Amino acid sequence: MDSSSECIEQLAEKAIASSPELVTLDEQIALIDKRLTVAGKRIEHTSKKRWTNYISSNPLRIAANLLGGGDVQRDNIAIADLEIKSAELEAYRANLHRRKAEVKSKLREEVLSLVLKYEAAEREYVLAQSKLATYSQQLQLIEIDYQFGNGSTTQMLGLWQQGESLEAEVIQVESKKTEITRKLLQMTGFEANRSRYQTSKLSPKSLTDYPFWVKIRFKK
Repeated sequence: MDSSSECIEQLAEKAIASSPELVTLDEQIALIDKRLTVAGKRIEHTSKKRWTNYISSNPLRIAANLLGGGDVQRDNIAIADLEIKSAELEAYRANLHRRKAEVKSKLREEVLSLVLKYEAAEREYVLAQSKLATYSQQLQLIEIDYQFGNGSTTQMLGLWQQGESLEAEVIQVESKKTEITRKLLQMTGFEANRSRYQTSKLSPKSLTDYPFWVKIRFKK
């Protein structure tokens, strides 16, 4: 896993596809689209049929329609009401689309931030392992001298305590890497798949279901 554009894009797209909020927003937008379609058809139908609805043998009704009242006024009010509701729905839909864009942008930023943190933790891990390896080599030589009477017990206790601190540092950094990976798995929707892999001991062939950076984690 690295901060290459390919890796970031793959993780960001998975995070976007797995976002519960984006799923909800898409459902709301789809519902509004249906309501707008229905409202548009009703407006179109009312506009086309309005004059045929005004035919009447009642002189008073005819006069009222000619003066803009009666059935004409009723239909105009109905059409105006539908147009107002449609405008409100369109405004609400526009807000939902803006929210979608905000969520996607935020997810991309979070993915990039986590990947950069992982890279920093990886460098810390390599450095901590290197320090521990160097310490272990030096300790072996010092322990041989100690067995031949060189050095003091106090000195050795200090060295052994230093070793424990170095080991703790390696464990701490590795835990940081694991936590970052867990967050990425959760964001991208691979957490459930990883759990199935770990519990059912899937064959290596099943790893094709995971992105390349998850495969690396499993193979360690």
